Amino acid sequence: MAPSDRFFTDPALIQAYRETDYIVHAAPDFVLHIDQPCPALAAYYARRRIAAGCVITAWNPHSQPLSHAENQTRQARLEQELQQAGWHWIRAVGAHPRNGWPPEAGCFVEDMGTEAAIEWGRRHGQNAVVWCGADAIPRLRLIR
Repeated sequence: MAPSDRFFTDPALIQAYRETDYIVHAAPDFVLHIDQPCPALAAYYARRRIAAGCVITAWNPHSQPLSHAENQTRQARLEQELQQAGWHWIRAVGAHPRNGWPPEAGCFVEDMGTEAAIEWGRRHGQNAVVWCGADAIPRLRLIR
């Protein structure tokens, strides 16, 4: 079974994604929780005059742990590609509050639609992305 196929049959892994704190470094920082309204995100949207955003990482493709150096290289590539494609993004981190999995660096990409977010996640080997629409409720978007 391929790592991405295992993901879709592993409820514990999906639950871990759902429990993770997605911290957006927006000055002030705010935390996204899956399926919970985020007033700080709504305020950020208003300040930035945007209506969507997503958290994407390049770390640990298909939830397979890589070395810190490999993850940093992958993340730098994602950041460079986003920059070259013209996306505005700020730093973010995904950190589970209890399971001991190391925090993962990521990007909060402004005004990226759900389909584009899924495609960027797929391109960087991810099982899922966190996408937030105009309602400022973060949603887990699974990638196949």
